Amino acid sequence: MKLLFIFTGGTIGSTFDGSYISVDRGKPYRLLEEYERRYGSLPEYDTLEPYRELSENNTGKTIQALIDCVTACLHSGYDGIVVTHGTDTLQYSAAALAYALGNKRIPVCLVSSNYPIEQPAANGLANLHGAIRFITEKREKGVWVPYQNPGENLNIHRGSRLLASEAYSDCFYSVRKQMYGWLDEQFVFHCNPAYQERADETEGIPVVSLREASPEVLRIEPYPGLVYPAIPEGVKAILHGSYHSGTINSKSESGQRFFAEAAKRKIPVFLSGVSEGASYESTSLFEDLQIVPLPVMSPVAAYVKLWMGLAAGLEPKNLMSRSLGGDIV
Repeated sequence: MKLLFIFTGGTIGSTFDGSYISVDRGKPYRLLEEYERRYGSLPEYDTLEPYRELSENNTGKTIQALIDCVTACLHSGYDGIVVTHGTDTLQYSAAALAYALGNKRIPVCLVSSNYPIEQPAANGLANLHGAIRFITEKREKGVWVPYQNPGENLNIHRGSRLLASEAYSDCFYSVRKQMYGWLDEQFVFHCNPAYQERADETEGIPVVSLREASPEVLRIEPYPGLVYPAIPEGVKAILHGSYHSGTINSKSESGQRFFAEAAKRKIPVFLSGVSEGASYESTSLFEDLQIVPLPVMSPVAAYVKLWMGLAAGLEPKNLMSRSLGGDIV
């Protein structure tokens, strides 16, 4: 068994100096030392560090650097890859790797920590142990995020299924709580009997160069009083969030002008958060407004999928309807 550790910074690679939490050049290697003190010897491993950054500062360039680093090492004889990453943008990097690799490659686990690892409440070492146990025992292909919320089992999430974290919380959840499984207190794996997954219906997205920002995707979240913006030049797709019931204010005059302008310019508008089954009356206007409800998937993943797909020159409506990396629930 041979692993590759890819260090990128984040809280798991940071130290609290009394004033601020900041990345620490030597911390990734101390992470492995602390792991061996608590859990015993690691398998044979190599290390790489493509960049060092707090994850809130990540951009398309750092995501691209991570994709490049992982893909370059897929056929180098490793049984699995562990990526250490900050929690703020963990969902975005996990989705990006899931879309780049699909579910046909060696297991890649993203590991983070809610606090610097020397703090008693930190879950980083447990998350790392979960990743190593999952790789060595399950060896499932694709991209995974082992993460233990306070007071819960250590869950194993598909990288493409993570929801955005709630404010003031360091917890992570999958869409509809469709985590793949969990590790109990003895780190024994249990499969989630309710988990469902569609096989990849398209190949991994062949991203060559993500720009720092994503000007081709306009992302909008609903709230009472929303005034829709003008659609900037260069936008090729719009991702619109919804309220928890899969609705938006379809009576908004500002919104109706916005959707009409998008239709006139042939810019698809995708709506996330819409479930199958009975719908509210307001949703009856979606077809008239040329709004395309997405399959059940993480809004974070939907944004990343659009960003990467457009950068690769793919047709967005076709891409968004096809499962990749286990994203569609």
